Amino acid sequence: MNQNRQSAYRSLMKRPVFAMLMGSTLLASASVSAEPSCRGVEVRFTPQGLPARAGREEMRPQIAVWVEKKDGSHLTDLFVTRSIGMLGLGNRPGNAWLKSDFRWPYGRRPQSLPVWAYHRGKSYGYVMMGGKCSPSCPPDFQGSPSDDDNTVAYHGPVSSTENYYCSPSGWRIQKQNGVDVVSCASAFYGSKGYYAAGKTSVYPPRADLPSVGGNDSPDVKRFATDNDVAAISGATPPNGKLIDPIRWYADPLLPDDDYVLFVEVGIEGDFNAYWPTGRAMAEPHAEWDHLGKDPFGQPSIVYKVPFRLDKSGRIATTKDYAGYGDAKGESGKLNPPDTTISMSGGSGGDRLALNTDDNGNWRVKVAVAPCDPSLCEMPQSPSKLQFSDITDTTFYLNFVVPSGAPASEYRVRYQSTEPITTENFSRALPAASANLGPPGSKVGTQIIGLLPKTKYYLAVQPVSRCGIAGPITTAEIDTSSANFTTLSGCFIATAAFGSELEPEVNLLRRVRDRYLLDNPIGQTLVGSYYTISPGIALLVSQNQPLKELVRSTLRPVAQALHVATGL
Repeated sequence: MNQNRQSAYRSLMKRPVFAMLMGSTLLASASVSAEPSCRGVEVRFTPQGLPARAGREEMRPQIAVWVEKKDGSHLTDLFVTRSIGMLGLGNRPGNAWLKSDFRWPYGRRPQSLPVWAYHRGKSYGYVMMGGKCSPSCPPDFQGSPSDDDNTVAYHGPVSSTENYYCSPSGWRIQKQNGVDVVSCASAFYGSKGYYAAGKTSVYPPRADLPSVGGNDSPDVKRFATDNDVAAISGATPPNGKLIDPIRWYADPLLPDDDYVLFVEVGIEGDFNAYWPTGRAMAEPHAEWDHLGKDPFGQPSIVYKVPFRLDKSGRIATTKDYAGYGDAKGESGKLNPPDTTISMSGGSGGDRLALNTDDNGNWRVKVAVAPCDPSLCEMPQSPSKLQFSDITDTTFYLNFVVPSGAPASEYRVRYQSTEPITTENFSRALPAASANLGPPGSKVGTQIIGLLPKTKYYLAVQPVSRCGIAGPITTAEIDTSSANFTTLSGCFIATAAFGSELEPEVNLLRRVRDRYLLDNPIGQTLVGSYYTISPGIALLVSQNQPLKELVRSTLRPVAQALHVATGL
């Protein structure tokens, strides 16, 4: 290494190093008095997930990857899927037994990745639903703070516009280019929760809320600041595909020694004869118990690979799972393998596929090798971002690969709340990294599951092979106009009852979706209603006597529709 490059490299190692496939791992290093020992680790595996079935979309797993010392102490996190790391799946409003659904915001899931969460040795504020009741709050719920966390409904007065999640009856599956694409049909209005006094969680709160709405708790301002894993969060890898390597470049002061890499994989609804469907209790308000799907089933599965960190170029693998996590997420205990766990069809211990290559059969592979400091030059950023194949829920982001120092990854993040900057890049939602290519080639990635008629802000950040990030390139785009299937709940009914989650509003929406939107006459009627109703809804929302009149009129109508349709 020449003197200038060595000096630059030492200077680099004095700063935080971000080295990850779909996020970044913070490794603070001290001043280096000798040439640093540069060692790289690459991790690969193939997520399986569960295939789509009647009434449920394809299930992708939640995944955490981390390294521990040989004494069992946590060393560093390499990667965690965005639902856990960014969107607060393990620590969000609502009891764990509440049902689940596509992008449904309620019901914490402490059973998702408990071994990872507890082994980190960190704690955060405990997020509960919170809330004053909406106007139609049932009498048994009134004035019962202990019930704050036990229902998905009646939280309108403490709710605000949702950036990512949607109603359990407000999502759809579309065919686009022959592929099923799941997305929210409309924007959602929901409770973000608050920190319960005297309680803690081993999971971080969500980090994607850059601002606080008028009804939100002041605690929401702290969520993003308290979340320390958003930067390493990445989009969930697609099922059935070998992931691009997750890379970690060890602190140069970390000694050559034996370490252990862990991969924990959790999937909701992974049932078998030993872990059947069935929850601890039903939703306390029967009118909501039909919403969502049972989230429980087989617990998280853990794979571990002991490896030696040095410059030897060794490869270590495992084809067997090491154990499974606490089914209730109440501890970080690793239970040994047993016959209750499935081993085929992407279920249980087969959540990571068995791969075969020159290294034999394996589910997780760890490759250790010396890294080339010449690859640590800051990569060039694309000069411009472009968009193609824009629909109301998806688009392709494209750019031309620049010349100069090459990137080994182009991180892509997006959000609908505000422009993305270097400061808030790590808090924006991660998308799948853009594909690679030689200088001058056109590359990109598809972003799916978007809201219709919504402005999105995009940013692309190039990252070198040894984890050095370049400047971001930004752009913005509006998704195309919504069609009839993307309409939200009834404006007037929502204004009268205070929330689109109220039983009457939910019933009217389901009648609309089931009986009106599938025929031309119904579509015409619905289109006419959505043309005139926003103005009326505004008037209703500002007049309490008018609210009461509309509610008293709609309740018998909703009851009659319930009897007639069975919805």
